[in-house]
Amino acid sequence: MHGWDLLLSLRIVDGPFLWGTYAIAAAVFVYLLVRPPSRRWLVTAASALVGGSLAALAVTFVMQDLLDLFNSPMAIAARLWIVLAGASVALAFMNLRRSRWWRKVIAVWAIGLFAWTATLGISADFGILKNLGDLLDISIEEPLDVSELAPHSTNPPGPLAESWQPPASMPATSTHGSIPIPASDPSFEPRDAIVYLPPAARLPDAPALPVVVFLSGQPGAPDVADIGAVLDRFAARHDGLAPIVVSVDQLGGSGTNNPLCVDGYQGDALSYVNRDVPAFISSTFNVLPSRTDWTIAGFSNGGECSIASGAAFPEVWGSIIDISGELEPDLGGDDGDTLEIGFGGDKAAFDAAKPLTILAAGASDPAVAALYADTVAVFADGSDDEPYLGYSRILHAAAAEAGMQSHLVVSPGTGHESATIEYGFTSAFELLYPRWGLARG
Repeated sequence: MHGWDLLLSLRIVDGPFLWGTYAIAAAVFVYLLVRPPSRRWLVTAASALVGGSLAALAVTFVMQDLLDLFNSPMAIAARLWIVLAGASVALAFMNLRRSRWWRKVIAVWAIGLFAWTATLGISADFGILKNLGDLLDISIEEPLDVSELAPHSTNPPGPLAESWQPPASMPATSTHGSIPIPASDPSFEPRDAIVYLPPAARLPDAPALPVVVFLSGQPGAPDVADIGAVLDRFAARHDGLAPIVVSVDQLGGSGTNNPLCVDGYQGDALSYVNRDVPAFISSTFNVLPSRTDWTIAGFSNGGECSIASGAAFPEVWGSIIDISGELEPDLGGDDGDTLEIGFGGDKAAFDAAKPLTILAAGASDPAVAALYADTVAVFADGSDDEPYLGYSRILHAAAAEAGMQSHLVVSPGTGHESATIEYGFTSAFELLYPRWGLARG
């Protein structure tokens, strides 16, 4: 790995880089705070800390609570980091007055340091962006060697776990890598997908396995860190058996995009996820062909896309995992922004793209309703993840009413974060492993 890749691979959710940054920021803060004692400086420093904190609170309230510009809940820890950053930056500005030149230089540098430290702190609390590359939206995944993939095969009759005997040559660990999956719509330009291969899939004569297509939140990028950590534990308990995971880019080239999981706005995102991706996976990987072995999964923005896809394309997806998903396509900001920007003011088109509408329409069609009856839908959320927990309850009820085998699981004490994702996948795979034939009866 080259030096640049080593830098991008630095973990930012824990470890020396994170704690070292915290320590440096704390030391610089103390340096800027401590000056020769005087009444003037005590009043100045106190005013800066209080004023900076209040300004940060005000900006956060307007941007997050009034305008909802981030289209995502903000945890108390994130708000505290913003307040700390506001107070620290204000203190740094006060050090630009009546100070030596070197103190001015340190103060200017400290402004960036404090902002960067708060960014790392918020990201670490969120827990989804694992390394520096994730934070900067730069992938450091090595390309997957397609020539080493197992050829297509047919498993013995019955559940795979009943006939599977792992050979001594089976790798002890999973692997992952990137692979481009082109879109049929040239205006939709997705980033490379990331593929997770469990130990059993790495054999030259690997069995055909189920497949999970995973969609990230927004902002976000294709990633298998959380789902891979969960499946590594399942594979260890089930003789190396786990589904092949393909995390694809429903956002279309950038973590800041939001194509709303529809066709038309920012390209054909819905067709990419539900037509282009399944066709590529079927032709490239040794996966089981039955819809009952295909799962669409997602978090937040990707969660909404997963339930919308599973409801609209039940012939493709036999299972759905929606973790902390949005209730409907949502660009954030003003309530009318999504309608006007994403759907050109066409309310009928907007309503038709909502998962609740799709589920109701599918349930009224006997052919679709029959597929719904053989669809497992798992809605997972954190107990502290409002308003998303409310959305999950609504969608769980709607899926059950539409005839799906719907389940709701709630992660205690977690919010819109990595811990909820791992809890959700753990609960979902406990339900799906027997359905896939990967668990012995």
